[in-house]
Amino acid sequence: MNEEKAYHILTIEDPIEFLHRHKKATIHQRELHSDTPTFSLALRAALRQAPKVILVGEMRDRETIEIALEASETGHLVMSTLHTIDASKTVERIVGVFPMTDQQSIRTRLSKAFRYIVSQRLLPRKDGKGRIAAVEILKSTMRTREYVEKGETEGKSLLDAMRDGTTEGMQHFDGEIDRLIRAGIVDFETGLTYSTNAGNLRLEMADYLEERPKQAPASRPAAQDPNRTTEIEIER
Repeated sequence: MNEEKAYHILTIEDPIEFLHRHKKATIHQRELHSDTPTFSLALRAALRQAPKVILVGEMRDRETIEIALEASETGHLVMSTLHTIDASKTVERIVGVFPMTDQQSIRTRLSKAFRYIVSQRLLPRKDGKGRIAAVEILKSTMRTREYVEKGETEGKSLLDAMRDGTTEGMQHFDGEIDRLIRAGIVDFETGLTYSTNAGNLRLEMADYLEERPKQAPASRPAAQDPNRTTEIEIER
């Protein structure tokens, strides 16, 4: 974006880890505690500085989430992170910080504002050379907006929408883990450890398990990494 778009980009970070020099875009970086006491105050002030893009390091509280929604509804591209395990939990986390009386209105606003919810899990590689990211992508479509607004029910979940939405650029964790296992990048047991539904993944990979005895013994699974983050991008 910095190289291709003539945008004003404002970031609010805790802490600033990388300094971004102006290229085609103009970037102003703010650090929590050094430049501002809270994310919410910095975000409120950012709206008066005419940015096109706002990056919020983390949406930690109700006030920050509320202002981020307001910013997205007034034409700003807002990007932020939440500590959740997948797209469905991300929506639950955002809605859940508000009182019950406000939750339906927040669902409606979020369904209209969000563009993508991107989650990742870092899986140990089978060859022991570091980790590889399994990425889940939820895109704003008529179907996913309805599920966010009205809530998920049996047969009408965001996971179902992601499974059916591959042609629209969506993907879900277990499908990506299945692909990594079949490609020999991740060990089967390790993949099960990091999957959303280990039982379903095992059934989906029944053909792989039948052929597995013919292959070389797999390496031992690594311990589960509790650090999983989710990114959410919202725009009007």
